[in-house]
Amino acid sequence: MSLKIKFKRSEILANILLNCAGLCIGCIMMFYNNTIISVKILIFKIIVFAGMTALIFNLWLYMRRYIKSLNKVYALEIDHLGVHNNISKHTFLSWNEISYCRMKTVQMSSGRHSKIMVHTYDSSRSMIINADLLDIDKNELLDILNQKKNLNKAFNSNNDSK
Repeated sequence: MSLKIKFKRSEILANILLNCAGLCIGCIMMFYNNTIISVKILIFKIIVFAGMTALIFNLWLYMRRYIKSLNKVYALEIDHLGVHNNISKHTFLSWNEISYCRMKTVQMSSGRHSKIMVHTYDSSRSMIINADLLDIDKNELLDILNQKKNLNKAFNSNNDSK
């Protein structure tokens, strides 16, 4: 059985709107006419420009996710082979690679965000799943991942003993 989890479009649209609002405020601050160009104003405009650049990059990421959701690309697919993560770029981890999964809550300026950490035996292949962008409860997703991992572990140990 395969579980296909969609993007949470409302979360993505909220992020797109907030990024657009930030860009509008940044544009107003950048193009506000100052008759005196001082060092303080120049430094301020450089900082605003750097912030706008970060907002544009963030907006690009969320627009890609929104387009994926419109094209009916699933954010996360869990099947008998492993976990397919399509949130940013497609990554795949087989059940044999996964050692354990856990929840991590990250405090950011925009609030608390939930991440599901999928740890592998090779730490360079570990996966971070942004649970806030998925149309499923984060605790339910963590339970499903752990159940599938344990089922695969039991299945492999039964096959190895034969």
